Amino acid sequence: MNGLRELPAVVLLLRRFTLRHWRTAPRSTALQILILALGIAVFFSIRLANRAAVGSFQNFTGLLSQTSDWTISAPAGELPVTVLDELRDALGDDPVEILPIVETTAAAADGEKQEHIGSRRTYQMLGLDLVAVQNLASTPDAGRNWFDQHATNDSSGNRFWQLLRQDNAVFISPTMAGKSHLNVGDHLPIVIDENVINLEIAGLIPASPDRPQPPENLLIMDLPALQQLAHRAGRLDRVEFIVPESPRADAHRAALHDQLIALAKDRWQVLSPEDRRASAAVMTRAFRMNLTILSLIGLLVGLYLIFQSLDGAVVRRREEIGVLRSLGITEKIIRRAWLLEAALLGLVSGVLGALLGWGGAQFAVRFVGRTVNAIYYATTVQYAQLDLTEFFLALALAVAASLVAGWWPARQAAKIPPAQILSRHAASQERPSIVQSAGFALLLLAASSLLIFLPPLRFSGALRFPLGGYAAALGLIVSGGILCSHLLRRLAQGLRFTGQYSIAAKIATSHLAQTSSRHRLAVSGLLCAVTMAAGMLILVASFDTTMRGWIDNTFQADLYIRSTGAQNASTQNRISPATWQAVITNAGIADVNVFQSAAIQIGDISTVLGGADMGFMRRHPNLTWRQPPLDEKIYDPAENVRLGLISESFSDRFRVRRGDSITIPTPVGAQHLTIAGVFSDYGNERGALIVERRHFAAWFGDELVTSLVVFTRPEVTPESVQDDLSSKFPGLSIVTNRYLRSEILRVFHQTFSVTYALELIGIIVAVIGLGMTLSSILLDRRGELTTLRALGWRRCEMALATAVEGALLSVCGVAGGMAVSLGLGWILIYIINKQSFGWTLQFAIPWLGLAALGLLVIVVGTIVAYFVGRWGSGLPADREE
Repeated sequence: MNGLRELPAVVLLLRRFTLRHWRTAPRSTALQILILALGIAVFFSIRLANRAAVGSFQNFTGLLSQTSDWTISAPAGELPVTVLDELRDALGDDPVEILPIVETTAAAADGEKQEHIGSRRTYQMLGLDLVAVQNLASTPDAGRNWFDQHATNDSSGNRFWQLLRQDNAVFISPTMAGKSHLNVGDHLPIVIDENVINLEIAGLIPASPDRPQPPENLLIMDLPALQQLAHRAGRLDRVEFIVPESPRADAHRAALHDQLIALAKDRWQVLSPEDRRASAAVMTRAFRMNLTILSLIGLLVGLYLIFQSLDGAVVRRREEIGVLRSLGITEKIIRRAWLLEAALLGLVSGVLGALLGWGGAQFAVRFVGRTVNAIYYATTVQYAQLDLTEFFLALALAVAASLVAGWWPARQAAKIPPAQILSRHAASQERPSIVQSAGFALLLLAASSLLIFLPPLRFSGALRFPLGGYAAALGLIVSGGILCSHLLRRLAQGLRFTGQYSIAAKIATSHLAQTSSRHRLAVSGLLCAVTMAAGMLILVASFDTTMRGWIDNTFQADLYIRSTGAQNASTQNRISPATWQAVITNAGIADVNVFQSAAIQIGDISTVLGGADMGFMRRHPNLTWRQPPLDEKIYDPAENVRLGLISESFSDRFRVRRGDSITIPTPVGAQHLTIAGVFSDYGNERGALIVERRHFAAWFGDELVTSLVVFTRPEVTPESVQDDLSSKFPGLSIVTNRYLRSEILRVFHQTFSVTYALELIGIIVAVIGLGMTLSSILLDRRGELTTLRALGWRRCEMALATAVEGALLSVCGVAGGMAVSLGLGWILIYIINKQSFGWTLQFAIPWLGLAALGLLVIVVGTIVAYFVGRWGSGLPADREE
């Protein structure tokens, strides 16, 4: 009740006190809003881009008919088509529709050599029982009909049988037809596996007004046709089940689930559509979570800025607050009015940040999409939609951040006594609190050093979140900011001797030697920005150094061959036995490793099982060992049937080491393996388990291979063998060692490209904060500036004094930031990265990059300070804002 009675007074203060100051100082207010909005915009854009990338992993059949209720898929390999008869017999007359599906990807056959790996247009292909899908259509009108879209006057019955007999008929999305000007009867050349196929467009994918439009890159074929083209005859990726709507539909769905579980006998897993989408989200969750946390860099630096802006406003308005206190306004009302101002600032910033973020998301989504496509699964997402949940989250974050930044200034404002009015222009009596002391900073630093020993939080799907690492990083930055403010005073005191050579230096050092709260906040903000930017430079440099060493050791062969249709990490395009056996007989090939792979599910964790020639690995040692094999058994096919090698990420996700045992699913049953060694692999976050290829082929029942690793004979050049094979097998992608190395590094730098933008934003915010701090300080010194003008000082001389002050603040912030960044880089590399992705990196310091960063911040900070000094030198003595 008391709060409600005080509300009119708080609102009146907002109108007559807060908004009046905002109107009299529109530029500084707009700059505060813009800075906080910039931090929110970065966060919001990354969140929208992440949501768009995950949302692109769809259950495509839900776009064509009813959304499936349950899906079964094999934990390893594919389902045999014979399960359909078993399911139909077991389900009998139960009210359920069974929809078998084959899903794969294909690439555009444009006839030109691709500039970069993964740059060709990729299609998502579904093989469906078109008759069943037609029967499932919710409305039987022509807009939902698959079989009468031909340009001729054939009856739909004739067209029906013609389509079922045609092995290259394809349905495309209306969006693709419009953009590419394709009509029924036109041809669409694509690459599936190693084959260049000329598909004939049989029609458009029927769209329903009550469902989302099919994605532009979606292609639909009849099930047997795609099975034949993709070398998947007799096999299915999954089977979906749809229970018709009825009063007892929920009971039927539950009974169906129980029946499917009872029939499984470890041959398949039963998933709901939500489970499938969640599995895709889990695959990228660590990447998205780390990206989201990095996006808070600008917001974290902006908090320093909002804090110092509101703190400075308290100092500038203290006389008015004193008047209000003399008129009977209570401390509680003053505090609430100040917090309401902070909340309003956050609200306006949040709305503006969301608008800017939505625009930025259209660029960020391309980066996130490329990274997801290269590392996780196929996605062609091109734009991000505005999401109300994310919008309100951004607003809440903006308001919360502003309230956090405004809490201490509100407390200080409420404590101003009425007697303060009697001392106009009196300097604020700053009493450093315990949290600003060096002792507290050292205590926080010690606590941060203990947090790094905390294990990561583990969630389903082997997701690991390094909470201790992030908390240690935050504690390190905060403690570094506090210690840096003490360093600033010592630096100024040590440089006082320069005053005998320069009046500007004397004035600057005398002010800094007294180190106001705004000085401390400015240097802390700079330290935060420099620390984050330099820490990321160290992380990227360490990744780069590690990657180059790994590439030099791992990629020693002359040629690398795979299907041209394989344009993303989750591709199922492989090379048929007839083709790869013809390739390895080429006269220019001296040795070859034939590699097979398949995605498998161990419990609720997905990973990759690979089959390789272990003898090839002994002849051409190319693995970087974390735990090398203790003997030679792993290389002997007669003795390695129960042995395997695992990557470091696999070891961390499944918590197994050399000598441990693990059970994996295969189409012929569970296999019990002993881990013979652990190797480094920076190309697969999910981890990999490698076994002898002949055993893999026996377990999975096929000889379809993922890639070929080729050493050529000394008397021929790799390029000549490449040209010879490319002319004979146009559906194969054959690249040289040099090209592959450059592409791996390109993808690596592409993955980190967003961090460069985040670093730049953080630095910009910090430098603007420095300028705002100095302008606020000069407003407090307007009486001193008037005196200097009366003594004959010119504007350039006063600007020079401010520039020296800004330069010293920048030097202190850069020096402290560089020192703290070494600790942050260590935490990022050995704690956060290791616990998130399971990769061990080599610590590397990019001295040249750090020097360039430090010099840039000091120079820009000095220039900004000079122009602020020019502005401040003209302030009148009675200027309040």
